[in-house]
Amino acid sequence: MASVPIGHSVQLTESYKNMKVLINTIKYSNHNWLICGDLKVVCLLLGMQGGYTKYPCFMCLWDSRADSLHYKQKDWPSREAFQIGCHNVVAQPLVPPKNVLLPPLHIKLGLMKNFVKALNKEGQVSTAKIPTDQ
Repeated sequence: MASVPIGHSVQLTESYKNMKVLINTIKYSNHNWLICGDLKVVCLLLGMQGGYTKYPCFMCLWDSRADSLHYKQKDWPSREAFQIGCHNVVAQPLVPPKNVLLPPLHIKLGLMKNFVKALNKEGQVSTAKIPTDQ
């Protein structure tokens, strides 16, 4: 099913305060819709700090500043709670994290690159036969 935009503003900035007004205006608590937006909006809705933070992911506790572990550590602990003052959470989440869908465009553009970088470089290479039209 396609997504349906339900809110748009050309005058408001993307901030926690304005997101709270929007969520209350559309009566999100009555509907509990699934949310899909860019990663900045998702983090705002979940009460996370913006900008370059140590724990930018809303799903896990990936440490963005641990350069030596990037593309080496494959399993990061999942984010269990959104407790204010812990792991870059600065406000109460406006929507439940289970109602947040990953934005497909960000997955296609950014995460695929990271996936390729994280592939096992020590494994065997398998070749596939490519059919040719003759």
